[in-house]
Amino acid sequence: MEAATNSRHPLTGWLAVARFGFYTLSFSLIASLAFTPWLETLNLSWWKVFRRCVSLAAAASLWLCLRQEGRSFASYGFSAWSGAGKRELLTGLLVGAACLAGLFGIGLFLGFYQVDVTQDRAKLWRTVIGFIPAAALVAALEEAIFRGFLLQQLLASSKTAAVLASSALYSVVHLRTPLAELSTWMELGGLFLLGVVLSLSYLKTNRLLFAVGLHGALAYGARVNKLFIGHPYPELSWLIGTGRLVNGLIGWAALLGLGGWIGWRSRTDKGGGGHVA
Repeated sequence: MEAATNSRHPLTGWLAVARFGFYTLSFSLIASLAFTPWLETLNLSWWKVFRRCVSLAAAASLWLCLRQEGRSFASYGFSAWSGAGKRELLTGLLVGAACLAGLFGIGLFLGFYQVDVTQDRAKLWRTVIGFIPAAALVAALEEAIFRGFLLQQLLASSKTAAVLASSALYSVVHLRTPLAELSTWMELGGLFLLGVVLSLSYLKTNRLLFAVGLHGALAYGARVNKLFIGHPYPELSWLIGTGRLVNGLIGWAALLGLGGWIGWRSRTDKGGGGHVA
């Protein structure tokens, strides 16, 4: 896969990314504008509907781009669903869970966090159980798009350009708050580092399964922790972050450590296979 990608002209990859972006934007606009007559009835803003449409539009755009290229979905990193592939997925899940446990454990020990279980028990169990398939779907779809399609298309330019560009795109599309706020820039930085870590995991394994497991565990933790963990010192959000997890310096440090572990682990594997599992 990598050899085939690197043999292409660099411009080809950037054009493929631009085509994917055009499809996604067009599909999202069409779908959100078609929903306009019901916005007032449902008390929704057009922008919120547009953001919801982007995920479905991105999935449709990915399918269309793959059809145009004559490529299979598996060829972008979901192949080899074997014992090794399953171990990589499980390892990603366990590593993500260990990172969350360490982050929350240290935060609780130092008093940065406090146990604050929501009183809405219906919401608690609905989220704890119901978000599992959602986290799995989000992880698989976003890895297929950002580390599967976008990263691999841009590898024809260089690994550095591919990692930086795909990680920047990954962080920007998750933007939810105004850029004037410090927390927004902190979150963008954390999401960028997460994109780099996930990109590194693909480059070290040539598969997306470890990244899917890691992404799924972190996405689940970022959603569910708000129901269990309180932040008594909001003025220290630049250091300890919020429920989003990646928007504080401690979260950044955890991501840098995780990236270092992936790089170290792949170098120590025998035979140069580059597997982190």
